[in-house]
Amino acid sequence: MTNPTLFDTSDDGLLISVYQKQGRTLDDLPYTDEFEAIYTAVVGTGDDDEPRGGMSRSELFHRLHNLRKAGNLPRMGRAATKPPAVSSEHEEILTQLVEAVVGKLSLRDRLPYTPEFDQLVTDFNAQTGLSLSPHDAWRVIAKLAK
Repeated sequence: MTNPTLFDTSDDGLLISVYQKQGRTLDDLPYTDEFEAIYTAVVGTGDDDEPRGGMSRSELFHRLHNLRKAGNLPRMGRAATKPPAVSSEHEEILTQLVEAVVGKLSLRDRLPYTPEFDQLVTDFNAQTGLSLSPHDAWRVIAKLAK
């Protein structure tokens, strides 16, 4: 018996179908109920320490990202939410924090659902006095990289 792998394409059809039913763009998806619905449908209800199906939330997001790069995810139109407005100074702090973790802003998609991202959000909020949620912080990061 073999274990399913992150790049096992036999489950891509299910993943794409469930993603499409959620109606959220990939940039607007992390840290939402819709992402959790995808995770539960594709992976199961295991916790982060022992995810069922052998795929963590971070790995699932990465798989979705790879499917998008390959042109296999349908376009979902505009994001359901807009990134929160933050000052240019706060954008610069966030950029520096992201680059300190992944090297450059273009590599940001490695961050969601990692301890490094959680720490980045905590550090950003502490440095700025803001209280952005992980979803809102991600939305700002995604906007900065465009």
